[in-house]
Amino acid sequence: MPRLRPLGKEEVPAEVRPILEAAERTFGVPSVSLGIRAYCLPILEASQALGAAPAKSGLLSAQLRGLVQLRAAQIVRCPF
Repeated sequence: MPRLRPLGKEEVPAEVRPILEAAERTFGVPSVSLGIRAYCLPILEASQALGAAPAKSGLLSAQLRGLVQLRAAQIVRCPF
């Protein structure tokens, strides 16, 4: 259980709401980690940029990116 209560869509600034809604559409449930990062917009934006960096860099093949994502999901015991 997180120490901070994740913010819901109705509690965040208007510019953050689409990010939370997109994650909820993708995963089917509200994202706890995004709800926590929503307390600080610069941290939320930086974490999204960090997550997108491998694909944008062009240094990893699509196949290798997929394998890295799969392994990271296994490490954190992601149910997907």
